[in-house]
Amino acid sequence: MKISNNPPQHLSNYEVLQHFIGTKKDNDFLEEAVRNHTNRQALLAREHLPPKKGAYVPDVPDVPDLDEEGLKKEDEGARRGKSDEAIWIQDEVIKYLCADFNVTARQTAEGVAQLADGLQDYGLTKAELLQVCNLGPRSQVGLYLVSWLFCVETDKQVLEDAEKRLPMPYEDTMNTIVESVIAPTILDEVPESLLQFVNTVQPAEIANAVMNETAEYAEDEEMYQEEEFVHEAEWGAAREGGVDDEEDNTMD
Repeated sequence: MKISNNPPQHLSNYEVLQHFIGTKKDNDFLEEAVRNHTNRQALLAREHLPPKKGAYVPDVPDVPDLDEEGLKKEDEGARRGKSDEAIWIQDEVIKYLCADFNVTARQTAEGVAQLADGLQDYGLTKAELLQVCNLGPRSQVGLYLVSWLFCVETDKQVLEDAEKRLPMPYEDTMNTIVESVIAPTILDEVPESLLQFVNTVQPAEIANAVMNETAEYAEDEEMYQEEEFVHEAEWGAAREGGVDDEEDNTMD
């Protein structure tokens, strides 16, 4: 093991997507290896120990014929196994980054590098540069929001701060960044290799889902607050005191 003393590096959404695409290929192989290995062992066991006559025999899917090297890889994959939790995380990340409201699926490695290089002339911070690469704003409003995300914590007037940092005239500079720096680095269509991951999500659907979850959470909280739990002691001083009181009342 080698310990790195280098500061942590920030990854763009494109790099994250490519990582999980590679992870998915590996997990797909592991899933297939586990499934085929299990079925292969079941078929071999059936050959060596034929079932009794009339006994129920479950169907076992056929497995591909593999050479010695293929069987070795299958055994290694079966021993490694799969993680359902890791696969779920992988699928959710890919689904989010390939959603139609993100530009990640329409970016390329060359385009991201070109965009990062083209933004060097405008004095953006590393965080702002990364955010522009991730969001790929296609309008001045979108680019303005990127500046707002990182200036809101400083209590500065965003527009005034941006006007001081960017070359004048401010509007022309923003338009140049959008049309000449950002737009050329984004593809018009999603590559065929990523089409299977692209999903359409409408903002209204997201808003409704969030509102419904919030309403359900509020109802649960209100219900818990209204409930009153009363516990009657079955032994100890509290129980004995209650019994004495009852006996006294009875005698009265």
